Amino acid sequence: MAYPPSSGYPITGSSLQVTPCGALVEQYNELNFRNLYLHHLYLGPNRTQSVMLAADAATGLGATTVNNWPIYDGLGSLVARARGLHVYAGDWHNSFTIVFEDQRFINIYINIDNARKSYDIK
Repeated sequence: MAYPPSSGYPITGSSLQVTPCGALVEQYNELNFRNLYLHHLYLGPNRTQSVMLAADAATGLGATTVNNWPIYDGLGSLVARARGLHVYAGDWHNSFTIVFEDQRFINIYINIDNARKSYDIK
């Protein structure tokens, strides 16, 4: 993995910060994200996700959607995209890669694999 070009570390912006925290700069970095907004639009001409498989009518399981969600720096510019899919199997399972498009972070990819489970506390 390449690290962003700069005049030195840490690399900061209004909402992004990368600070090395180990001997191998390419592998051990602290990433700090603030005020980043992921936009997912499932209707209209500018959709950022698309249903590939509809849910089973009897169980509701199996809905599969692919996504290419833009991630913005607040009200500012596009900094990355979340590209992947989500599948409904009783709960939504999300798997995607954050691909940075901001030149400060070009060639940095973050893989996210997350199964979401919510619990009611009574």
